[in-house]
Amino acid sequence: LADAVPASVMEEPAPLPIVAPPLPGVDAAVIESVAASYDSTFVPTSVEREASLRFVEGRAVQERLDSLLTQLHGAGPLDGQPGSLQDAADSTALLRAQQKLAAAAQAQTEQDSAQVLVLLQEAQHLFEEVLRLNPFDDDARYQLLQVYKIQAQRYSSMRNWESVLHVLRGLLKLNADQHVFWADMAGVLETMERFEASGLAYMQAAVVVKDDALLAFASEPPAVDSLTLFRYYQRAYSVFARNRDGVGAQNALSEAMVYATDSTQHAYAVGELDWVRWDGDNFENRLRFDSLQAVASEAPAAAVTGLGDLIGQLTLHAARLEASYNYAVLTWQQEDHDRALDTLQALWNEVGTHTPLPYGEYTVDLLEAYATMLFQRGLQHRQAGATAKAFTYLLMVAELGSQYTGPALIEALKLTRNNPRQGQQLEDDLEAVFDSLSVEDKRTYLSLMGNLYRRIGDVETAQHFARRFAALGS
Repeated sequence: LADAVPASVMEEPAPLPIVAPPLPGVDAAVIESVAASYDSTFVPTSVEREASLRFVEGRAVQERLDSLLTQLHGAGPLDGQPGSLQDAADSTALLRAQQKLAAAAQAQTEQDSAQVLVLLQEAQHLFEEVLRLNPFDDDARYQLLQVYKIQAQRYSSMRNWESVLHVLRGLLKLNADQHVFWADMAGVLETMERFEASGLAYMQAAVVVKDDALLAFASEPPAVDSLTLFRYYQRAYSVFARNRDGVGAQNALSEAMVYATDSTQHAYAVGELDWVRWDGDNFENRLRFDSLQAVASEAPAAAVTGLGDLIGQLTLHAARLEASYNYAVLTWQQEDHDRALDTLQALWNEVGTHTPLPYGEYTVDLLEAYATMLFQRGLQHRQAGATAKAFTYLLMVAELGSQYTGPALIEALKLTRNNPRQGQQLEDDLEAVFDSLSVEDKRTYLSLMGNLYRRIGDVETAQHFARRFAALGS
């Protein structure tokens, strides 16, 4: 009869591996280790789910039986499940403090502003005519300067910026060597959102400050006013950045670094220059990245799509690393867990082989995010009944050597409680991190491992764990 049956029917099918690659975010070596060494405890996910359904059906029958026994004999022998607790609402009174705002109005001393402006304009034209006839009349020059200053103040109070600019141009014709006039013009142009012209005016103000020292007619030339220079270059950088002018921003910051008067100013200039040069000369990419970060909380899906598009356009590796990290965090928040883990795994494999990194703490941030998501993914698989996958993810967490190593090994040990041999394979790793465990995790480890040894008949080792447990105290 056996000869009549095809060999393919007689052969038993090869057992399916308990876990098989790929698992998002998990190294193939970890998967192979679990498949080779830990497959005796776990059953396939489909079988686990079937068992879970049977368990639910069994509990339903048990509850009906318990209810029937309670009716016949009082308290049912199967009773004793923990009840639900009603969390009390914690109401707190909100104290609101009213802030009193005091408004002060500046009194206008002039009775007729229009008449004042007319008189100023008449004086301006008269003094300008004097200088046209005699450009060397210092008294007329000085008086015209005073008229311009008064006019600039009055037009500013009226927010008549075009008139202010006209007056400032007149001032600069008379005194182009006064950096404060260039700075005033730059400020007005910035208010008018004419950012390119504003940045150039600030840069010119800085040139005049340098000339003050270079062209001083003194036996000992004065030192350059570094503080004023730094402030002008800082303002120039600000308006160039608002104008999305990466070249202008870099030039201003490079000068600001030279004239920084202390470590705080120097660190500011260096940090801002790194920000501008995030993707080399592609300043627009830096601004796009920041805008996507800004809208992520309100439009996370759009931010994920935008970051995905941006990453492919970045030219510097460090910029791609930072953008990809943020992309992974957002995709995780969007419940796309597998994509997030794959992204973080790829980044983690890169950080050891590429420099420079986006910022000093990048590796720490990446490790924390990667380990956290792996740990949470492991717990998700455990809750879904996929015990083998859960175990594999927990071992991957331990492989990283993060703050989650101890908790992950504890959770993995819990999953091996039905197989002492598997639990013993975790013992060395848990002992290595024992001192870093919380007291609760220490108790869990000692009790589980002690009971595993007791089940295999190693009473002496079990007693050793019991004594360590007792030494922890209550």
